[in-house]
Amino acid sequence: MRQLRGFWKYVVGVLIALWSAFLLFTALTVALHPVLQGSISLSFGLAIVFLAYPLSPGRTKTARGAGRLLLFGSERAPSLLDLILLALSLAPCLYIMFTWEEIVRNPGQYEMYQLYIGGVLILALLEATRRSLGIIIPLLVSGFLLYALYGENIPGRFGHGGFGLEEVLYQIYLMTEGVWGLLTDMTSRLIALFVIFGPVLFATGVGKTFMDLAKLGGGRIRGGPGHVAVIASSFFGMLSGSAVANVATTGAFTIPTMKRMGFPPAFAGAVEATASSGGQIMPPIMGAGAFIMAEFMNVPYLTVMVAAIIPAVIFYFGVGAGVYVEACRYGLGTMPTEMMPKVREVFHPRQLMVFVLPVGTLLFLLVLLLPPQMCAAWALVVTMGVFLLTGGKMTGKALWERVKIIWEGYFRAILTALAWLMVMMSCVQVAVSLISLTGFGVKVSQLIIELAGTHISLALGAAMLTALILGMGMTTTAAYVIAAAVLIPAMAGLNLPLLASHLFVFYFAVFSGLTPPVCIAVYTGAAIAESNWLPTAWIAIRLAASAFVLPFYFMFNTAYLMQGTALEIILLVVAGLAAMLFIQGGVMGYLVKHLTPIERAFFLAGGIVMLAGGQWALIGLAVGGIGYLLMHFDLQIPVIGVRNA
Repeated sequence: MRQLRGFWKYVVGVLIALWSAFLLFTALTVALHPVLQGSISLSFGLAIVFLAYPLSPGRTKTARGAGRLLLFGSERAPSLLDLILLALSLAPCLYIMFTWEEIVRNPGQYEMYQLYIGGVLILALLEATRRSLGIIIPLLVSGFLLYALYGENIPGRFGHGGFGLEEVLYQIYLMTEGVWGLLTDMTSRLIALFVIFGPVLFATGVGKTFMDLAKLGGGRIRGGPGHVAVIASSFFGMLSGSAVANVATTGAFTIPTMKRMGFPPAFAGAVEATASSGGQIMPPIMGAGAFIMAEFMNVPYLTVMVAAIIPAVIFYFGVGAGVYVEACRYGLGTMPTEMMPKVREVFHPRQLMVFVLPVGTLLFLLVLLLPPQMCAAWALVVTMGVFLLTGGKMTGKALWERVKIIWEGYFRAILTALAWLMVMMSCVQVAVSLISLTGFGVKVSQLIIELAGTHISLALGAAMLTALILGMGMTTTAAYVIAAAVLIPAMAGLNLPLLASHLFVFYFAVFSGLTPPVCIAVYTGAAIAESNWLPTAWIAIRLAASAFVLPFYFMFNTAYLMQGTALEIILLVVAGLAAMLFIQGGVMGYLVKHLTPIERAFFLAGGIVMLAGGQWALIGLAVGGIGYLLMHFDLQIPVIGVRNA
């Protein structure tokens, strides 16, 4: 991304200010038609991306002469090509803004020039997404475009009747199920405000509050820096919604601290990558995909938030257990006293107020079941008001400094996150509309249902692999949306619970960021830790073991999703937390001492069985207990039961 200066930074600043005002105004006052709302927001997103993201980042530094002026631009200014693409990308959006009523009221009617305009928009979306996020999503969307145009030549199950270019362009550009569909609408109406909320909250001082609370909560436990990383990443992750951004933000502090305290570099990077990924499943404010999930199911976001609490708590307890086990292995202690914040400073009313009032406002309004975008907008208003009134002296100069801090939060949020997210979601919406048009999702569903005829676990395993593969190299939201479009019809056909099915897909879309070969969160953590990415990924997968197991359990035991009696839920939580100790001991190979292979097998099997709850929890406890007795009495069996030194 360019570091714009001078005139071009001013232009982008004006675009960001107008977009922010538009989002707040529509959230608080009037709901526009999805096509109009989406076209306005997409025009802002495309304009900012083409100004801030160059054709080739490397060439902005090396290009000279005509190439620099015409194609690549500089690190501080766009090229002529960027401006041409900006104008071409805005034209389709502006056309929709001024003619949307006629298009919506007269479906099936179009002129050829409208399809040409739509073709320009598709190309612009592909290029803007490539510039800001890389080639993976554009390749995927292009693949679905080619499938729609030439799929009639594919024999067997995955062939279709064929669609002409006109039909495809009309579907994408002039139908409300096309590029102006749910994802574009959700991003422009709802997700945008939550993307802005996190950075503005951090800019006003919440980041320090989070980190200090994490130090107080985890610093005094054995392996302190690792626990601080787990807690801080859960705080930051639930607001940022991006595992990579979370790793980069909290990892800059936590990873060097873990290394300094004695954790191996690969383990330090893995802890941060795992905990940062989990932030997207952590209520109350989960990743953007959770809001789309609520919209897909037509339920209040509060329903999704409540259902996600127990799996998230068990996940983070499991990661913390893994950190504790490794701290025991390396003989590490708590965080040094000099690095711990003072309690009276952490709980100072002013420091707590900038966090409690905005987040409290958000949660209170969500509980009242007001539209989530209105809740986020009011939370933003409260955030700005509290910071302006309590952030320092009430002089004109001091107030202006606080206004600039708030503006930096908006500027950073939109330039580094919302602009590319808006473009990416519209690009993914193209793929979703083509999946529907061609019936590709139905074909995959039929295949999975056939697998279920053999055994339901095979169908769920296929769904898991599909979500993990689709998530490689993509953001969580894009991975979840595409995976849900393909998999949810199949899971519905198997009469599996709808909420559990969506969370199942969402979990594996989230944690695809940890699974090789394309594991972006791990790459980021390994880069900061200066470790090899493959060992880091292997450790991250072991730390996140619960995330790869729990979804199979809450598919059949909805007490995990807060659906059951209070006693059932409490007993299940206790069993789940205890299971995490067994599972982490099994996968990490250490508890109070190095474990033999047979002991690891007993601990791992016992933990997996315990997660089923009920009488199975007692059976799992007994199985894990055998492993404990073998460890306690040091009963070694040749080959499979020899303990490492």
